[in-house]
Amino acid sequence: MLQRREVRGMSDNHSIEGLKEKRNVIRDRVEDAVLSQVSNILFRMQGKVSKKAWEKLLNIAEDLDKDGSFASAINAVRRAFETNHPYIQFLEIVAKKSPACRKKLISNFFLNAVFRGRQKREEFSRNHNTPQPFFFVISPSMKCNLRCLGCYAGNYQRKDRLSYEVIDRIFEDAKTMGIYFVTVSGGEPFFREDILDLFASHNDMYFQVFTNGTLIDSTLAKKISKLGNIAPVISCEGLEEETDYRRGRGTFQRICQAMDNLREAGVIFGFSTVPASYNYSTLLKEEYYQFLVNKGALFGWFFQYIPIGFKPNPALMLTPEQRVTLHDRVKEIRSRYPLFIADFWNDGPYVNGCLAGARTDSGYFHINSNGDIEPCVFAHFAADNILDIYDRGGHLWDALNSDFFKEIRAGQPWNKNHQMPCMVIDNPHCLRNVVKKTHPYPTHEGAESIIQDPVLVNHLNDYSKKLGTILNERDELIQHEEIRAAAAK
Repeated sequence: MLQRREVRGMSDNHSIEGLKEKRNVIRDRVEDAVLSQVSNILFRMQGKVSKKAWEKLLNIAEDLDKDGSFASAINAVRRAFETNHPYIQFLEIVAKKSPACRKKLISNFFLNAVFRGRQKREEFSRNHNTPQPFFFVISPSMKCNLRCLGCYAGNYQRKDRLSYEVIDRIFEDAKTMGIYFVTVSGGEPFFREDILDLFASHNDMYFQVFTNGTLIDSTLAKKISKLGNIAPVISCEGLEEETDYRRGRGTFQRICQAMDNLREAGVIFGFSTVPASYNYSTLLKEEYYQFLVNKGALFGWFFQYIPIGFKPNPALMLTPEQRVTLHDRVKEIRSRYPLFIADFWNDGPYVNGCLAGARTDSGYFHINSNGDIEPCVFAHFAADNILDIYDRGGHLWDALNSDFFKEIRAGQPWNKNHQMPCMVIDNPHCLRNVVKKTHPYPTHEGAESIIQDPVLVNHLNDYSKKLGTILNERDELIQHEEIRAAAAK
C-alpha cells in the first residue's frame, strides 16, 4: 500500500513537472511570436513613427518584461516620446538604413542579446555557478596602420595568436553562455582579412567594431551593409586639428570619407572620442556634435584618457574640474541632438558603477590578441589565457571565476558615488590591492607602471581625491537647493 502511494506520489510529481515544462514551452512560443511581431513592425517602419505605434511597442515591451528588469528603460522611452526628445528620431533614422542593418539590429541585438539572451544567461549561470556578463571585448589583432598619441593598446605585442578557429570557438562558447553582443577592438580590426568571415559565420550575433576608419572604403562599407550585424565605431578626436594631432596628418579627412561611405551604404555607425587636454575645448563646442550628426553617426563613446599603453603621460588627462564640466555638457547635448553619447566613466550611475571582471548584468571582460583574459580594456592584468584554457579542454567561462575576477566583483562598487566607478583612475588603491592580493600577471611590458610608477601613483592619488571632493561638494549643493525649494512650497 505504501509502495503504491510512493509510486502515485512520484507519478504526480512527474505530471506537475510535465505541466510546468509544457507551460514554459507555450510561454516561450508566445514570447517568440510577440517578439517576431515587434520585429516585423519595426522592420517595416518607414519615416515618422506615430504615437499609436509607440504606445503599442511600449505596451508589448512591458508585457514581456515580467520581472520589471527593463522598467526604467521603458519608462525613459515613454517620457522621451511624451516630451518629443531628440532620441525619438532614432527609429526614424534607423528606418532609412539598409534592410540587413535594420533587421540585424532588431533580431541580433534587441531580441537575441537583450531579451532572449538574458534568460539564457540566467539559466547558464545557475547551472554553472558563473556570473552573467552582458558582453565582452575581443581584440583579434593589435596590428595597426596608425601610431596614435597615448594609445591604450600601444604596448601590446603586434604578433597575433588568436586564429580564426580559436575566435570561432570563443563566439560559440559565448552563445552557450547567452552572450550575443560582442565589442571588437584592437589594433585595427579590419586589418584581419578573415574578420568579415567571422562576422558572417556568427550572423545571430551583433558586433560593435571600434576602428580608426582609414580602411573603410566604399567596397568595405557595402560589405558591412550587406552583412548587417556590424556597427562600426570610428575614432574621432574632435575636428581636423585635434584628430590629426593625435592620429596623424590627413587622418581626419580619411575618417570623414569613411563616415560618408558608411552613411551612403545605409550602415548604422557611431564614433569614439578620448577626452584629453588637447581636445577639451573642442568637445565643449556644439559644432563638434553637429558635425557628427551631419555625418550620420547615431551614437558614440567618450573614454577618458588613462596613462597606460604607449608612452603614458598624466599631463594628457583631463583635470577633475574639466571632467565634471564636460559631463555636464554631454548631458546638454543629449537633450538637443539625436546622438546618444555614452560617457564610459561619468555614466557610472546608470550601471551601478564598475563593469569589470565579468560582472553580472551590464558587466564585461576583455580578451586581447595574445589570448589573455583581462577584467577590463584598461586594466592590463590577467590570471588566465584562452589558449591555455582550450589546450586543457576547458571553455571560455572557466576564466570568469578566477581569484582575480572574483576579488574584483567582491569589491564592486568601488565607490558609493557611482560617478567615480573606476578602479584604475577613480579609486586607484583598489586595483593596487586586488593585484597585490591575487597576483595576476601583466599582459604587456610596462603594464604594471599604472600601480608602481611613483609619478603615476601620486598623480592618480591626487586626481581621485580632488575628483571626490568636487563631486561631494556638488551633491551637498544640490541637496541644499532641494531642501530650500521644498521649504519654499
